[in-house]
This record gives sequence, structure tokens and C-alpha cells, in this order.
Amino acid sequence: MKTERSALMASPKNKEFDVSDDFVKKSNENYKNQQKELEKLHSVVGNKEDQIRKLQDLVKLQQKEIDRLTHINEYLMQANQTKLSILRDERQLNQGSKQSMKNKNHKSLMPLEKKIIKLPEDNTQSIKLFRRSTFRNPTLMKFHQEEGDTFKSERNTSGSSNFYDILQQEDCFRTNAILNIQLSDEDATTQYNQDGTVSLMKVLLDSEEVFNEIIQSISAQKLSFLFDKFKRVMSDHQQLFLLVLRLKKIVTGALQMNTSVLLDDALQNIIDKCVDCLECDRASCFIVDQTKKELWTRVAKGTSTTIRLQIGQGLAGFVAQNHTILNIEDAYRDQRFNTQQDTKNNYKTKTLLVSPILDGDKCVGVLQCVNKSNGFFTKDDEALLQIMAEFSKSVLKNALNNDAQILIQNKLRHIIKTGVILQGKQDNLLELLLSSEERLRSLMNVDYAKVIYWDNCLYHVNKDGKMTETQNLLGIVGKCIEEQQIMAVTNCYNSPIFNPNIDIETNMPIICMPLKTQSHQIIGAIQVINVKGIGNISSHSDTKINPIDLDMLELFCQLCSQSLLQCKIHKQQL
Repeated sequence: MKTERSALMASPKNKEFDVSDDFVKKSNENYKNQQKELEKLHSVVGNKEDQIRKLQDLVKLQQKEIDRLTHINEYLMQANQTKLSILRDERQLNQGSKQSMKNKNHKSLMPLEKKIIKLPEDNTQSIKLFRRSTFRNPTLMKFHQEEGDTFKSERNTSGSSNFYDILQQEDCFRTNAILNIQLSDEDATTQYNQDGTVSLMKVLLDSEEVFNEIIQSISAQKLSFLFDKFKRVMSDHQQLFLLVLRLKKIVTGALQMNTSVLLDDALQNIIDKCVDCLECDRASCFIVDQTKKELWTRVAKGTSTTIRLQIGQGLAGFVAQNHTILNIEDAYRDQRFNTQQDTKNNYKTKTLLVSPILDGDKCVGVLQCVNKSNGFFTKDDEALLQIMAEFSKSVLKNALNNDAQILIQNKLRHIIKTGVILQGKQDNLLELLLSSEERLRSLMNVDYAKVIYWDNCLYHVNKDGKMTETQNLLGIVGKCIEEQQIMAVTNCYNSPIFNPNIDIETNMPIICMPLKTQSHQIIGAIQVINVKGIGNISSHSDTKINPIDLDMLELFCQLCSQSLLQCKIHKQQL
């Protein structure tokens, strides 16, 4: 039996049945998976349909809101037209009342009526509605401007009161204009007295009697204007109070800044006061180097590295080049803004206020304030930063002059010490030349310098530190000795007379000066790298001559010439 069952199970027909069963199972599983996928898709489609229905409902709501606002706008326009007609009627009544009360003496600037004319109930409601909406709703600004033009034209014909003229007078007083340091006191006073709100307050507060008469007889329409004038007074008073506090900070900061003698301390004080007075996150003070055509600063709030910019590069470079103030609300939308510093310091600059520090027609520095603490930099901030720039100008000039004086003193000490050292080397030419070159490198703060002795031959120290003698006048040094004048070369390798055996090998500018005795006899020459464009000799420098380094070189040449002459005399005596 077992053998027969085994044979049946192993038959080809049974194998086919097994294969078909497996296929059916797999098909069922695939069908179930597909059903699940379809159910998921149906749920997704249902969610999308719900979202579409919600969006359609939102669009309907927005359309209803638009329709509602349109109706409100039309209603406000009708209210405005109603007010205009009421004002015209009132002016005609006031004109007739003025004729009847012409013989009465009133201290008030507007004619008074014994009987107050009552307006209809519906008109009064329209006036109140207009009073609440006028000057508060931006959509009515253009209608208010048209209304003002209508008032002006009607005042000329109807002869309205002086008080009403003052009530309609435009406001011209702005704190940032008064803060402008270029505005004279007379112009500022004139602008203040011509302000509509200031003139109105003077009329109202002339006396208690005038004030009572005006308030009791004023119409609802004029009272609406007067209400806005009072709000303007409170706003200006608050701004002026805050401005006085900020000016107090600037005055206190200016006193502290003027105590700074060193340049780094002066820059740090300027930056701290800018951050405090302008209420910003960071600030920097750049100094303009006209020789190198760049701006630089060693101190910047929030950074610890030296920042260098070419004039015209970035916002600070643009301000230095164009002598104008910039108020940027979004730095990354301005193509002139350089984002490299933000990337390097992991910082995001948003708002910027940049002002030049001017000394006459010359820009000596740039103040830059970054990221206003609350919102954006205002016109008042611009005026305050210009005041800070004026204070900073004197502080920077004093600090730079102090640094220059310290530099001159150090160089003079160096020259005196050089004379003492060289005097002790006069009995040995090699040691004298080596000491002279070392002192020259230290004086000019460079890596390469040469001193050459001329006595029918050129004597100099080679790269190995040994004395070398040359029979002929070679290279740039030889040309300098031959012509007995200063020579400047921007790149030695481009000079046709350059000789590597005698000249300094460099692509930087060099200066070569002859060594002359008191009897004007040539006894040698010096050659040093001219890193600063000394004496405006370098062709790439177009600034004014700075004689400090040139004078120091001339003093060094005199000491070196005298030492070489004594060495020559000592050698002849031997």
C-alpha cells in the first residue's frame, strides 16, 4: 500500500496539481495586496477631496469678506461726501454769522455764534462715523487729500476764520530734521514755528478765555481735526523725551571717547557708544587708508579679527566712496552687501545703517550699525549716527596723531641707538656693514636691506655673510651712486639695470638712496624694500607725501655715511 501511495504522489499529475495550488495561493495574495493598495489610494483621494472642499469653502469666505469690505468702502465714501456737504453748509452759515457779528469785539480768532446750530440727527451720526474713520483708515487718505484741496479753494472764497486756517495748516516739524547738524539754528527755529500743530497750540493756549471760547463754539468736524492735533502733540512729546535721553547718552559717550589716547581704545569706545545709543546688536568703525585705497578696522563688536575692504567694496566701501548715508532694511536684498563676513562669523545681518566720517571733503572713516533691536533704523537714528560721526572724527584724529607721535619717538630712539652702535663698529668694515643692514631692516620693518660701501670699488656683504668686492658700478645701486640721487623701482625684475649680484632680489618696490659725507662726497648707498611707498616716490601711490619715513631714512644715511667715513680714515691710518 505504501508503495502504491508513493507512486501516486510521485506521478506527474500530482505534481501539476501542486504547482496549480501554489499559483492560486500566490494569485490570492497578490489580489489581497492590490486590494489594500486600492483602499489606501481611496483614502488618499478622499483626504484630497476634503482638502479641496475646505479650500473652496475658504475661497467663498474670502470672497464674502471682499464683498463686505467693498460695501464698507462704498459706505465710507458716501460718509465722506456727506461730511463735505455739511462742511460747505456750515461755512456758509459761519460767513453769514460773521457779517452779523462784525461790530462785536472778540479776542478769539474765530467768530462766535450765540446760538449753536443743531444739525440733523442723521448728519450728526455721519459726522461721528467719519470722525472715527478719518485719519485712522489708510483707505481714506486719498479722500482726505482731495478734501484738503477743496477746503483750501473754498477758504479763499468764503473767508473762513484764522483758527480754521491754522487748523488745516500742514505739519512740517520733524525731529530728524532738527537734529541735522548741517541745518542752522535759524532754519530749525523757522521750521518749528511754521509747524501746524505748534501754531495751533499757541493759538489755543494764548489765554484761558480764548481757549474756552474756541472749545465751546467749535463744530464736531473741527473737533475731529483738533483731536488728531492733540494726538500729534503727545506723540511728538514722547519722541522728544526719548530723543533727549539718547542725546544724553551721546554727550556722555563723547566725553568718554575723548579720553581715549590709543587708537584701539578709541575704536572700542566709539563702537560701544554706537551700540548703546543706536540700540543695535553690533557695530564697527572703519578707518580709510587712502594710500592703499582700503578700509580697515581692528575692532568690531561681535568679531575679533581685522577686517579689510577695498574702497567701493561692500556697503561700507560704497559709503566711503560716495560720502552718503545708507539705511538698509534687508541686507541680503542689496547687491552691494558682502555676505562673506556673515558666513565666517555664523551671523545673520538683517538691517544696516552706515554713515561716513567726513573731514571736510575727505572721508576718514565709516560707522556701521547692524541689526536694530526693535524693527528698523529710523530717520532719527540716521541723524543721531551723523552726530556720532562728528564726535568720532575728532576722536580718530587725536588717536591717529598720538600713534604717529609715538611712532616718530620710537624711530628717533632707534636712530640714536643706531648711531651709538655704528660708532663702535668703525674699526671693522664687515661688522659695520652687517650692523648697518640689521639696523636698517629694523628701522623700516622689512626682511631685506643692503648697505654698500664705495671706494673706487663696491664693497658689500653677499648672501653668505662675506665681504664681496666689485670693480664696476653695477645694478640699480651703481646707477644710484653714479647719478647721486634717489631711485625707486616698483619691481626689480622689470628693471633693465637690475643685477642680482648686487641688488635685492624682490618683486616688491624698492628705494635706493646715496650715502654722502658732509662735504657731499659719495661714499656708498643703501637699498631697502619700499613697502609703504615712501615719500610718494612709488608710482602706484597717489596720496599726499608722508615725510616721516623719508626723514628717518635721511637721518640713517647721515649716520651711516659718517661711520663709513671714519672707517675709511681708520683704514688709511693703518
